[in-house]
Amino acid sequence: MGHTAEGTTVVATSVDVDADEALPTRRGLGHRLLRLAVFLLILLVVAGAFFAWRAYQYVVAPYEDCIYPNVIVLGENLDGLTRAKASKRLQEAAGRYEAAALTLSATTLDGDERAWTVPWSEAGLVLDVESTVQAAFAVGRADPPPSALHELLQFVRMRQERHEVAPVFAVDPDKVRHLLEQLAPEVAEAPADATLRLEGDRLIATPGQPGQVLDVDATLEKIVTTVTHLGPDNRFTLTFRAEQPRLLDADAARTQAEELIDREVQVSTYDVLTDEAFAWTLGRETVATWICVEQAEDGSGPTVRVLEEAVRATLVALAAELGGGRGFLLDDATSQVLEVFEAGGGAVELPMTHPPQEYLVQPGDDLSSVAARFDMPPGLIAEANPDVDLDSLRVGQQLMIPPEDVLRPYATVPGKQIVISIAEQRMRVYEDDEMLYEWPVSTGMAGSPTYTGQFQILSREANAYASQWDLWMPHFMAVYRAGGAVYNGIHALPILSNGQRLWEGALGSPASYGCIILGVEEAETLFNWAEIGVPVTIE
Repeated sequence: MGHTAEGTTVVATSVDVDADEALPTRRGLGHRLLRLAVFLLILLVVAGAFFAWRAYQYVVAPYEDCIYPNVIVLGENLDGLTRAKASKRLQEAAGRYEAAALTLSATTLDGDERAWTVPWSEAGLVLDVESTVQAAFAVGRADPPPSALHELLQFVRMRQERHEVAPVFAVDPDKVRHLLEQLAPEVAEAPADATLRLEGDRLIATPGQPGQVLDVDATLEKIVTTVTHLGPDNRFTLTFRAEQPRLLDADAARTQAEELIDREVQVSTYDVLTDEAFAWTLGRETVATWICVEQAEDGSGPTVRVLEEAVRATLVALAAELGGGRGFLLDDATSQVLEVFEAGGGAVELPMTHPPQEYLVQPGDDLSSVAARFDMPPGLIAEANPDVDLDSLRVGQQLMIPPEDVLRPYATVPGKQIVISIAEQRMRVYEDDEMLYEWPVSTGMAGSPTYTGQFQILSREANAYASQWDLWMPHFMAVYRAGGAVYNGIHALPILSNGQRLWEGALGSPASYGCIILGVEEAETLFNWAEIGVPVTIE
């Protein structure tokens, strides 16, 4: 520690030695601290991994075979359910699901909205429970899982959020097709062909309008695709395809239609029971409802056709004006009117029909007296009452009396009339209210009487055979059906199988089995004069 050079050197040397010795000490401390930090870090990592492992075992591992939290399907929280239990839960939920019906909607050509709701079961839609549960089970899981920590963190996030899983549905295309095919007629709108209508005195052409039919295949594809990939939409819009009318323009048929509606038909009928006559003139306004415009079969353009059903409807309306249940034989009347119309128009007389009547048996009544009261052959009354013992009628018993029309089924021949008087045993023949002939006749005997009433000539036969009596009836004209296939009528003196004339010399008094007998020449004259439909009065 002196002031000499040597001392100084000694001092300096002493200082250098202390610095060299201190440097390793500091380095050792740093290494120790680093080792400590690494150790602590490793310890922390191990502890974290341990705690993460313990947390995974405690929190996540119980969900290894269960659905994660907050997984919602069809409004059901499947948290912690095994796939088997989730399947059962979803099967129960499917029946309560608010969208458990298929709604089909359509817009009509007029712009109106229509809708049809069909249960899933009828529509062929079913919940695919297995696929839906698999989708729910997969939520929050990675395959393969990156790490337990990743799963733990994902699980924590699942706890904090709601996870809606769309249900998976299966579709039975055959059921859906059957449903659509049943619906098709209801939703179809037929195209409207072009028409001609009468406005005032003018024919107006209305163009055709398209219709629409359900496109079953396209709608089926839409439903199957949507349900399979996106689930059941609450509302499916039906797909249509346009259907064009057969006739778009009727203007070219106007001339033909004008000629037709200018035709007139005069319809008349007469009630022989009440002596009432009815007549109508069917002109443009009525005839316009009979015609329709359609495409000609050869495709040459529009043509006009007369609708039989429209003519029939007109006759139904006319019959309603008669009252009392009276009417026409519609099939025959329609044919008659059409025949006259197609011939260019004209007059037609239609036979009138009457309703059957009900009669309550009165004291003293028997079948003959009832038949006389209604001028109806007893055989026809018997046919109308098959369940009644007509040989033992009881007071108050109800009988059905056939309508008068069975006696006069044909249109009355105007201007001609045959009148037969049983009391006088005479026949008088009239034409245009003038008597042409008056002849003696023979009507039925007491055991087989000729019945009274308003009749007409029903048929004509030059020589009819009566098997019941084995005789021939020259110039036979049937007047009424006595029952079954037996007809009474007017004819000449009959001829037996041995060639003998029966009842010669008996004319002028009852002698027959119910027919009206004339002399040979008289019968031939009447046969040539009287056609079917000539009225016959027997009194």
